[in-house]
Parts: sequence; structure tokens; C-alpha cells
Amino acid sequence: MNDTATELDLGFLATLSVLYVEDEDEVREALARYLRRRCPKLELARNGKEGLEMFRAKHYDVVVTDVKMPIMDGLEMARNIKSIKEEVPVIIVTAYNEVDYFLRAIEVGVNRYVKKPLDPDELLLAIYKSTIIHFHQRELEHKRQSSYDSVNDALIALGHAIMKRNPYTETHEARVAKLAVAIAEDLCLPLDQIEGIRLAAEIHDIGNLDVLEDVLRSPHKLTAQEFEEVSRHPQSGFEILGDIAFPWPIAQIIVQHHERMDGSGYPKGLKGDEILLEARIVGVADALEAMTSARPHRPAYGVETALAEIKAKRGTLFDPAVVDSCVRVLEQANLDFWGVKP
Repeated sequence: MNDTATELDLGFLATLSVLYVEDEDEVREALARYLRRRCPKLELARNGKEGLEMFRAKHYDVVVTDVKMPIMDGLEMARNIKSIKEEVPVIIVTAYNEVDYFLRAIEVGVNRYVKKPLDPDELLLAIYKSTIIHFHQRELEHKRQSSYDSVNDALIALGHAIMKRNPYTETHEARVAKLAVAIAEDLCLPLDQIEGIRLAAEIHDIGNLDVLEDVLRSPHKLTAQEFEEVSRHPQSGFEILGDIAFPWPIAQIIVQHHERMDGSGYPKGLKGDEILLEARIVGVADALEAMTSARPHRPAYGVETALAEIKAKRGTLFDPAVVDSCVRVLEQANLDFWGVKP
């Protein structure tokens, strides 16, 4: 428990109302004794019908459920709970591995699953990860609204300008942002920090506005001179955004997203912790997405091949923790994160 506890905000866990549904008495009571050490507001139900009735009476922060139970199984209960309150995280505990079963779980809207035999620490971590993103949602919405009114329109316009100049990377930034956010969530970063990562990722190549359009549209592999020009785009992005008062270090993330852990990146050759964590995350997402997208001079790599390349550079070019998180995210999606098969 100690290793897991160091990863979690125990005060946050103590505030959560958790509903645990399990029909086997011994399993339910044993796990309840364990979980209550960190989640004192845990309540128990013996089957899906009872769990659903309890949820209707009291909307819990998170629901953990077994699947195969009498009267009403866990997935049917989850479907009903999602119809009452769609945003509530539902975690299923299962020994099943059939594809049809997982498709049903996805259809129902299950947020996470933990495999049997059950590791209580893994379940506790799943509870934490499933709820931390939602916890400060209202507070963030207020902050987002106040900042978005002055920033969001500009970001959209800048993003469109980038896409129009380079048709080969039209969806690149949105895909990078999606993966970067998923990695940040897996790392349990604060919601506010994740929002900054999302915004930076969505415009991380804004510096391409300062690159010759003929170079961006080149149907051939870049020459050394052309690559040198393209390599200026992080610094150009910093200069474009440097005077804008973002609530996050957007310009710094953008200028650092091609820096590498061993100092071989650009523009400044930063190393290790000299690089912002946010930039390390965007850098991994950017590199992997670029490999999985076709370019005029090469076909797209499969996700499995691209991920192997990222893993091979773990600790040299890329932050080990970020790489490990990226692997978890993609494996959780069965290597089909963007709807692209391995």
C-alpha cells in the first residue's frame, strides 16, 4: 500500500463517496476493509439491483462493480447508472477477456476495468484516476470561461491558419492534443495543468507560420537546408505567443516540444528536467503521431511500429515516465487510439 499511497492524494480519496457492488460476501467484505482505510465513505451493495437503488437514492462519486451477479449484472447496472448521471465514473472488476464482452462494456460507457485476480492497490489507483479529472470540474469551468473569452477565438484562428498552410498535417495538432491529454490524465496531473497541455498541443506547430509554404508543402524528403528552416518553428512559435498572458506556460511548452532528454533536441539543447514536463508530454505525443501519419515521401507507420520506436528511445530522447504512460494509454485502447489499426 505504501508505494501506491505515495502516488495519490489521500485527502482527495477520503472525500469520495464510493459504491462497491459485489455478490460474493467474503470478497466484498475483505476488499471493503482494505478500501475503507483510504475511502471511509465507501458503501456496499450485494447485486446490481441493490446497487442501482442505492445510486438512485444517493449519487456516488464513483461506482466499482463486479460483472457476473444475480438479479442484475454489473454492466446492466452500469447502463442504468449512466442514464441517470452520465459523467459518474464506473469501474468494472472482471476476469473476462472476450472481445464481445469488452465491446459491450465500451457501449455501456464503462470508464475503466480492473482484471481479476484483483490487486487492491490497482483498484485504488483506478478509483483515483477515474475521479481526479472530474473533481474540480466546476472550478475549472469558471476559470476556462474567463480565459477562453479572450483566448479561444485566437487559438482557433491560429490553428486554422496552420492547417491551411500544410495539408499533409491537417489533423496533426488535434491528434497530438488528444494523446497528450490522455498521457497527462494517466500521470494523474492536476486538471488545470492538463488543460494547459491541451491548449499548447493544439497549437504546438504555430511557428510553422514563419516557415516558407513551399517547404511545408514539399512532396520530397526535406534537404538539410529545408530541415534547418523547419527546425526554427519552435522558436518562432515562442516569439509569436510570448507576449500573450496565458494562464499556463504555453509559449514555453511550444518552444521546448522538440527538446530531448539527452540534449540532442532543439532549439536550445535542453536536457532532462530542464525541459518542462508539459513539453516532454507534448514531445512524445507529437513524435508518435507524426510517425503514424503519412507524408509525401513515406507511408504511415503502424501504431505498433511507431510505439516500438518511442520505447527504443525511452530515457535517451524521451522521458521514461511519459513513455510508460503513453504505452499504457495505447494498450488500453488496443493500439487503436485514433481509430488507426496497428
